[in-house]
Amino acid sequence: MRLSCLGLLLLPLASQLSAQAIKNEPPLREFSAEEVEAVAMPVLAFEENEKIRGDYEKYFYFHRDFTSFDQAFADVTECDALSSGLSYYQGVDSAQMTQAMLQYGVLAGGIGGAIGGLMADAIFGSAERRKQRRLNIRNCMFYKGYDRYGLEKDLWQEFNFEEGLSRENADDREAALLMQAKVASGPKPEQESIEP
Repeated sequence: MRLSCLGLLLLPLASQLSAQAIKNEPPLREFSAEEVEAVAMPVLAFEENEKIRGDYEKYFYFHRDFTSFDQAFADVTECDALSSGLSYYQGVDSAQMTQAMLQYGVLAGGIGGAIGGLMADAIFGSAERRKQRRLNIRNCMFYKGYDRYGLEKDLWQEFNFEEGLSRENADDREAALLMQAKVASGPKPEQESIEP
């Protein structure tokens, strides 16, 4: 009885300690001037037209005045991690599938349905995941105070990536995030920002 009373008294203290742990942020990565200079600034200038404006939901970049490269990289990386963490990636191991088919022959119809489901997911799910990732990044960067600017698709592809059914290579991902941070902390764009 005494132990349960003691536990009840310590419960608020334990919840307070765990809440403090959540507030800890990873340390800000500090870049030297040489490292920042080595990151290429992508081309952002293009001739705007109606077709390009129609794609601003997919192709855009962010900028925030008076933001250091270090902070922009931290923000872009965090929003990328949050957006990527919400995606679901599932590989298909054909050896495992073959073994299941041999062992559960009577369930071949069910397995065929599962394969059909995976194929439908590959066709329709990938686009939906990319759409959801874009929306999550937009919300995250808006929350951090960044403005969003539309961009032409080919220029966007030079420093961005899309993930549908697979994850971007870690080196390519970091290179793109570094360029995104350069843009986000660079000179203010001449064009008008668009809605978050």
